[in-house]
Amino acid sequence: MTTRVPVGIELFSGCGGLSTGFLDAGLNVAAGFELDARAVDAYNYNHKYRGCPGFIEDLGTATGSDLLERAQIKQVDFVIGGPPCQPFSIVGKRQGKLDVRANLIGHFIRIVSDLKPLAVMLENVPNLAAISGGEFLAGIKAELRLLGYSVDHCVVSAADYGVPQNRKRLVVLGVKGKKSIRFPLPTHGTADQPSISASSAIDDLPDAGEFGETGIYNHEPTVHSADMVSRLSDLEPGKRERGSFHDRLHPERPAYTLRAGSGNFSPLRPIHYKYHRVITVRESARLQGFSDDFRWPDRIPRLQQYRQVGNAVPPPMARAFAECLAHQMDWRLDPAAYVGDPSTREPANVLTDAERKALRMVRMRGASLGKAASVS
Repeated sequence: MTTRVPVGIELFSGCGGLSTGFLDAGLNVAAGFELDARAVDAYNYNHKYRGCPGFIEDLGTATGSDLLERAQIKQVDFVIGGPPCQPFSIVGKRQGKLDVRANLIGHFIRIVSDLKPLAVMLENVPNLAAISGGEFLAGIKAELRLLGYSVDHCVVSAADYGVPQNRKRLVVLGVKGKKSIRFPLPTHGTADQPSISASSAIDDLPDAGEFGETGIYNHEPTVHSADMVSRLSDLEPGKRERGSFHDRLHPERPAYTLRAGSGNFSPLRPIHYKYHRVITVRESARLQGFSDDFRWPDRIPRLQQYRQVGNAVPPPMARAFAECLAHQMDWRLDPAAYVGDPSTREPANVLTDAERKALRMVRMRGASLGKAASVS
């Protein structure tokens, strides 16, 4: 076993779900790189105090040496990341490698070629395996093998790793110096350890309210029309509202897959099983497996907060993969080294409740009023 804790970086990090899980496991993530400035803002707020800064970076042009210089390290042992998945999602246009964003996976591999890490983890949507009859995924694996990696992939459900959400993801692992690859065994979903239900994750939270009312970050309500509230009041748990297509959470089951959307598209968010409204950002974060210490400063628009949650890799799932990877690579884990002190951060809220409420009203969208569109 190595005497030092290996160091790595996250590419296309978003707000940093993968980094959170790897740090929680006890691996040193030196930096995260992402083009979206608001996501980097959230990344820094939640990781910099743990010794892991985020940087705004165009990974379509950056070289491996550029990233090492920004992270102030000389080499990396692992590279992790989830290049944008919209080209391959079943809810998108499914253009696959015809979509320019598909090239970002190529840039991920290019940076891996530059940095020559011992291990690679690439996360994406399950539909990646179906594009072009499987040829696209086969090409990814073939390129990594040419770089000297043993490579395999699997499709897993986040619910199997203690995440209260039925979220399936495809994970590609590549390692050097090993003939075979192991994936983490499920920790939940058995008779002895059932999957975590939505109510187990969020039932202790009060109804949504202003921060001054609840003291809970990112737990503000969405305003629905009276007609929408009336329709939701008749909607049973686990069912879909016919007019708006909202799905209502079932308290005894994991949540539906949370989605992020892109551009001007904001997906319909699940309805709380008890309250007649869509779930809050905080409830969404809980259903993704984020702790309440993971906060979005109120300078980040709430729509962006929702999107960052929906785009993230659930931290408990990321942690399971980090621990499994470390065990097969004989890496030392040191979780205590990367805890940090969240109280050293600047305040997450600088606006008054009235100012945040006014911004929400300005940014209201169709589905909050009962239309099959998007919500703020």
